[in-house]
Amino acid sequence: MNSLQKINNSFKRCFDKAISFKYATTTSDIDKEASDLITKTIPRELASYLNNNDYIVNGSVGKGLATRSPWIAILDKNITTSTREGVYIVFLFSSDYKHVYLALSQGTTVPGQFGPRLGKKEIANNTKIVRDLLKINNPILKADSNADIADVRYKTGAIYYTLWNVDDDTFCEKVLSLYLDTYQKYKELMMFLKSTKEKTISIKKESNIVPKFLPYLTALRTKPFMLLAGISGTGKSRIVRELAKACWQEGDEEYGKNCPKNFCMVQVKPNWHDSSELIGYVSRINGEKYVVGPFLRFLAKAIKDENTPYFLCLDEMNLAPVEQYFAEYLSVIESRKLNADGSITTDPIIPFEDTEAYGTLIDQLFDNEADRIAYKSKDGKRLTIPQNLFVVGTVNMDETTFSFSRKVLDRAMTIEMNEVNLYGGLTDEGSEIGYIGNCIIGDTAEGKDVYADNKKLCDQVLAYLEKVNAKLEGTPFKIAYRTRNEFLLYAVNRQLLDKDSQLWHTLDEMTSMKILSRIEGDSERTKTVLEGLKALVENEINKAIPEAEEGKEKLKSITDTKIEEMLGKLKVSGYTSYWA
Repeated sequence: MNSLQKINNSFKRCFDKAISFKYATTTSDIDKEASDLITKTIPRELASYLNNNDYIVNGSVGKGLATRSPWIAILDKNITTSTREGVYIVFLFSSDYKHVYLALSQGTTVPGQFGPRLGKKEIANNTKIVRDLLKINNPILKADSNADIADVRYKTGAIYYTLWNVDDDTFCEKVLSLYLDTYQKYKELMMFLKSTKEKTISIKKESNIVPKFLPYLTALRTKPFMLLAGISGTGKSRIVRELAKACWQEGDEEYGKNCPKNFCMVQVKPNWHDSSELIGYVSRINGEKYVVGPFLRFLAKAIKDENTPYFLCLDEMNLAPVEQYFAEYLSVIESRKLNADGSITTDPIIPFEDTEAYGTLIDQLFDNEADRIAYKSKDGKRLTIPQNLFVVGTVNMDETTFSFSRKVLDRAMTIEMNEVNLYGGLTDEGSEIGYIGNCIIGDTAEGKDVYADNKKLCDQVLAYLEKVNAKLEGTPFKIAYRTRNEFLLYAVNRQLLDKDSQLWHTLDEMTSMKILSRIEGDSERTKTVLEGLKALVENEINKAIPEAEEGKEKLKSITDTKIEEMLGKLKVSGYTSYWA
């Protein structure tokens, strides 16, 4: 007889003693065999079955007074060591003591030696929070308050529950495995949230960011794909190099290098009309072999050094059609998703193939034999875009370049660099950005990843976006979910990187990046839109900018300045766009 069969037989013997539980007022009124089964025998058999040192298994029929709902709990000591608090798996007896439920439940007592019990409303709220966090939809896991459990706190505190069938060992094994997997998922999510908080503290303590560069860092933390646009010679490619250099401190091997290992510059050529030069291609001369492009080589370096930001600069990005030579990246960057363990992954940029060519690709990218085996395995690792890889394209808009389609603009964060300070850079040494470490490696991929924890801020952003869309109604410039997600992520990341950040900073910077960059056309198409946005910016952004100190000029919003420029171009030529 295996452990699970022993457990079920023990439960049956408890059911036979139901009358003892029903009329007991103190633990001494409960049949001794039944009490020992719950507090000693079943916990021992269950611990043997689980065979996991992280788990503590306890059972109880009450302390002095008999509990209305006897229980046997499985607690992961990394989460909680007491049924008074935290989340755990528990067997709970039904109100007639002739059945038992398996549940993922929560402690209902405020921590402390004599902590008070939580109220039903608080317990129900906590239950909803954990369900929303786990997002599990499985018919076996009941997510309501209909379990026949006498103690209302246990009933309300059951995040999920399932009626345990003591006559079906196979079903019981499946159910217990499902609950253990769910408990593990909860544990991973808790570890991720804890690490996120620790990362926030680390960012505030360790990074030393010069304020004027916050929009660049926030944009990259929000989306690892950025366009730097402006006239030639304003330092667009230089700032990408400086970002890479700012990841290192004195004493690091890469500190002070003009071309550190986490920086790669690729000059885009006008004759690029497919991805062969940048990503690579399969050659069939003397057998199949993958000819690897610079993008994949740099991607592999980033994969092997996941805690360091890696910057790929595509210089003069629009000398060739981006949609053609960078098609694979544009597709997979939109598949970014946040996993339970806190990692962000995408679809593979090079799909797995059990071919000689794919094997040669992996052999060229990875020296470690374990990595080669993992990436060549049918169910192994894949060449996805790592969350520490940032692609920055520099853009000069003139008659020699291609314009960007909305497909590209919607996928990128756009910052314009047209201001020139002729005295700047003459005496400064080292990185002018300050030390950034790895603070720009993002840990969220979609708006839903930040909404619950930042609801007030996010709702303010959403209210603004609804007003923006009202101005864009009936035009091809109306925004949708991708832009919404990026606004929400940017707002949260802006406050994470700068505790003094105000909402108007986010609305100003993102409206310029994600709204104005999409607007172009003749007077009939754009004049009313731009004028409407200008009025909105005046009410929502300009009025929020604090008054200037005495003797200084009040700050003017980036968006308002850009709209005036676009309206000016429209008046002169009858056509306008974001691009200078």
